[in-house]
Amino acid sequence: MITIVNALTPVLSLILAGFLIRRSEFLSPSFWPSAERLTYFLLMPAALIHSLAGKKIGSLPWFGILLTVEGVVVASALLVLLWGAANRRMGGGVFTSLFQGGVRFNTFVALALAESLFGKDGLFLAALGAGFMIVLINVLCVSAFSLAVGSGGGLDLRRLCTDLARNPLIIGCLVGIGINASGWQLPLAIDGTLALAGKAAFPVGLMAVGAAYRAGNLALHWRPTVVSCAIQFLCKPVLAWSLAAATGLTGAAAGVVLLLFSVPTAPTAYILSRQMGGDHDSMASIITAQTCLSFFTLPVTVWVLL
Repeated sequence: MITIVNALTPVLSLILAGFLIRRSEFLSPSFWPSAERLTYFLLMPAALIHSLAGKKIGSLPWFGILLTVEGVVVASALLVLLWGAANRRMGGGVFTSLFQGGVRFNTFVALALAESLFGKDGLFLAALGAGFMIVLINVLCVSAFSLAVGSGGGLDLRRLCTDLARNPLIIGCLVGIGINASGWQLPLAIDGTLALAGKAAFPVGLMAVGAAYRAGNLALHWRPTVVSCAIQFLCKPVLAWSLAAATGLTGAAAGVVLLLFSVPTAPTAYILSRQMGGDHDSMASIITAQTCLSFFTLPVTVWVLL
């Protein structure tokens, strides 16, 4: 338990620092959207490329990781769809918030925790698992927006393809995996640049998570918030643990997979909600509740299941 606390403390401390800096107005409020964009479009893709391009995938249990992470993502999406079908009076915008809250994961927190608990090998495994997940998650989430709030209630394939092609995390994962598969080694200068930029992704990204906390409207949107938290912190870790055991994952690989499905939803879900016409108030409530709750659920989940 002490090991878990020691690994979580730096991560949670940076999140708390971002929260306090934002509330104290030490920095201009306009800084945080810029920090989010910098991390999302530049620093995080650099970290993914550096991590995925540097080691050989062939010797790792990549197929078990693939089956486990994709299986949990699909199962969580089905759980949200079933709940939405049973509650048809819920608006389409709120449904998209619930969907993102139950399917997405906080890449910044997951990768930072993987490195804290399992070192560089854990970071590589987490980046590999995240790479498998990011494409599917974005396809599902953008499709949910197209169906729930898109024009005519149909699937806008053109918008879906455009959003997927422009997603910087998808691009970073594909570039990193492509370099790895080709056997080409990045020049030392380029690899060093990516590594340095990637190191900045975690502290900046984690502080931006803390700065994004929003306490308003929690009571108003309590129902989708409770459902998303139940899926995120109960269903997904148990499913991940079960599928990891079924696919034969052990050690760091099993631990990393569990971490990927124990973190709160991504703060970038709020940006996507605003850009694609979702209910951003309910999305903000879900992000706030899940991130706060994860301070308590993450240590318990890791301690019980690892």
